[in-house]
Amino acid sequence: MDILFPQNPMGLPVAKAMTSEDGECVEWKYNLVLDGPAEVWLLGLEHTMRVVLRDQLILTRAALRKCKYQREQWINDWPGQLGITSSKIQWTSDCTRTLCRCEIMKEKKPLKKLRKKQNQILATLQMMSRKEISKILRAKVNALCVIEIHSRDTVDRMYKMGCMNVTAFEWFSQLKFYWDREREDCYIKQTNTNSIYTYEYIGNSGRLVITPLTDRCYITLTTALHLFRGGSPQGPAGTGKTETVKDLGRALARWVVVTNCSDGLDYKSMAKCFAAQSGCWGCFDEFNRINIEVLSVVAQQILAVLLALSLFQKRFIFEGNDIKLDPNCGIFITMNPGYAGRTELPDNLKSMFRPIAMCVPDSLIIAENTLFSDGFTAYKINAKKVFTLYQLAMQQLSKQEHYDFGLRSMVALLRYAGIKRRAYPNLPEQEMVILAMRDMNVARLTAKDVPLFDGIMQDIFPDVEIPTLDYDMLETAITAEMRLAGLQPVKAALHKVIQTYETKNSRHSSILLGDTNTAKSVSWRMLAATLTRLNREKQPGFEVVHTFPMNPKALTLGELYGEYNLATGEWKDGVLSSIMRTTCQDDSPDMKWIIFDGPVDAIWIENLNSVMDDNKLLTLVNSERISMPAQVTLLIETLDLAVASPATVSRNGMVYNDYKDWGWWPYVNSWLDTIESPEYREM
Repeated sequence: MDILFPQNPMGLPVAKAMTSEDGECVEWKYNLVLDGPAEVWLLGLEHTMRVVLRDQLILTRAALRKCKYQREQWINDWPGQLGITSSKIQWTSDCTRTLCRCEIMKEKKPLKKLRKKQNQILATLQMMSRKEISKILRAKVNALCVIEIHSRDTVDRMYKMGCMNVTAFEWFSQLKFYWDREREDCYIKQTNTNSIYTYEYIGNSGRLVITPLTDRCYITLTTALHLFRGGSPQGPAGTGKTETVKDLGRALARWVVVTNCSDGLDYKSMAKCFAAQSGCWGCFDEFNRINIEVLSVVAQQILAVLLALSLFQKRFIFEGNDIKLDPNCGIFITMNPGYAGRTELPDNLKSMFRPIAMCVPDSLIIAENTLFSDGFTAYKINAKKVFTLYQLAMQQLSKQEHYDFGLRSMVALLRYAGIKRRAYPNLPEQEMVILAMRDMNVARLTAKDVPLFDGIMQDIFPDVEIPTLDYDMLETAITAEMRLAGLQPVKAALHKVIQTYETKNSRHSSILLGDTNTAKSVSWRMLAATLTRLNREKQPGFEVVHTFPMNPKALTLGELYGEYNLATGEWKDGVLSSIMRTTCQDDSPDMKWIIFDGPVDAIWIENLNSVMDDNKLLTLVNSERISMPAQVTLLIETLDLAVASPATVSRNGMVYNDYKDWGWWPYVNSWLDTIESPEYREM
């Protein structure tokens, strides 16, 4: 959240509105003068934010009750976060009323009517998502689609299971939003737990697709908070552990601070996190990477917070300081058991967290919802085909360290398909999905797996021709840059540069993989030069590229990420933290590529996990957090991923350079071009 700070006639800064990352702006009724001690006006800002959002929620609810099914104007007029909350309050009210009717009438017909109403709402939302709409409105529509699909599916499930009253477990276990008319306030119930809506402005951050696994995780986490415990989702990489915690936070209007844990964290750094998070939720990603010696002290710190919560204290002593305690705070940890560099948690720490296993995500439901919210008509068929492709690819293609056909890869493909649908609205939907499948997967395949993958594609889409996109302008510019550098613009070279371009467009972190002499460095250098050339030629959609290459293995962890001077206690920035601080503060539209050229191992790359996933956040040992904007991307150039964990592989787009595609003729021809004698050259 950002605050707008103009100046009043006396020259003092005033806060008059708040804006989210995507540009949504919520104006305040009155201005807040930012004068005096910082801690006083910061508390004033927080209080004003909550008051404004509560007043706006009352108005949003009133507007929703008037418009019933036709919600286009309503979605446009009100903030996205409050729109979702109002929809959930309305749905809870409708379901409660319908279940009471079912009990009186002794039949399920009212649930059928409610399902019809939900389908009408979804039809309106899907119609909106197919139109040319602004970025902010699209974010609102997509998030509402996800929520309303889950609402419809829940009603459908209750109808099939024969739920006839409000005590049925299927209804009892749902996250239900109620409006207290006496207090004019929103509260949330799930099973036996009660939570209040805390009116933290989250903005238009998209919502997670809610599947049966997500519902089970919500029940565990809300019950953990009710019992004054922490929550601990556990499972392999890419199953939605961190995202589920963040999404529950968004639903309850809590600010979730994600910290990427590393073995460099000590108990003092952790104490800063717990002390700072007395009013929000702390999610400690890959918690079992912290050293076992530090974990035993951390257990005592967490115990102090949870004990104070269970005693309903307003203030408590933490690490020798008397600090305020907000009863809405929560501590969550996520873990990948069994990966390299992970430790087993001590028993006294385990007992403070309620575990939930998240092993197999409901990928098909997620695929259907994602395609629906992007305006695809035949979303069920296309989702089934994408899901089948990934299942067959896992079973039939060769086993490579850099292959990942998990949930993260599938979601990236589906988002990319949505972007292509908007870019080429006249193409049939199936061709769009094929295009996304090829662009997102062929780049990572070895030479012998490409024919196998093409065969699977033809089996899934038997009568559909694979469309070809027009890359003429890009190919011409690449050829010119390669000639300028004295290189050979062979077909394989053009192909790999375009694959790198498409991969970088779809993922903000990519890995260029391949043996020595497979033109990995040439690929990214030529792409950077090509994009800069097209920008100079005033072609729309291309920006100047600045590159920041480094060899991570030539530096220690402290030199790379920064460290404390043990003698003086001063913080000294590392190479990466210094580069990221500079590039992330630069607001210009120029692209900045941070390039890691060297072997990948679990020691240095695991600290980048929160940068490479959707959080886009570098967490330093001194508790500082550097957020990465859209114009900054990561590119890792390496020989192999033999010692990289699945957590790293699943977070990156892959471009595999196979020596078989290149051969040695390009080297010979480039050398011959330097020979001046024509007779010698043509021998």
